[in-house]
Amino acid sequence: MASLSIISWRDIPAQVVVRRGRETAKVQLSPRFQEAVDRAAMRAGRGSSNAYLADWKRSDPRPCGDDIQAEAAAEAARIEASFSDEQLEGLIRAKGLAAPPAPGSGPAAGSGPGSAAGSGPGPAAGS
Repeated sequence: MASLSIISWRDIPAQVVVRRGRETAKVQLSPRFQEAVDRAAMRAGRGSSNAYLADWKRSDPRPCGDDIQAEAAAEAARIEASFSDEQLEGLIRAKGLAAPPAPGSGPAAGSGPGSAAGSGPGPAAGS
């Protein structure tokens, strides 16, 4: 069985990855998502490479069908359709976060590769 993960910068999705054994299919989301990541990172003061890289995360994998190319493409299309330009602008204004961090949690708490916090692709991820 294949598994699907979404790579995001904070709560802004950027790429869909589907794996089945040693096979991998990746679909990069449209440039508007990367532009949103870049703008949110600058607004958040995460311009240095270490700070920027620390906020990338991968969602927990979930099972999906065995046609990994089709699964990756379908999930990417679903994400593209679920985020309006206005929603992305809202995430940019919120420094890439769908919800403000809890007091004392710091800007990078719960982030990084393999983190389960905020691992969903939608605008309510991590809330």
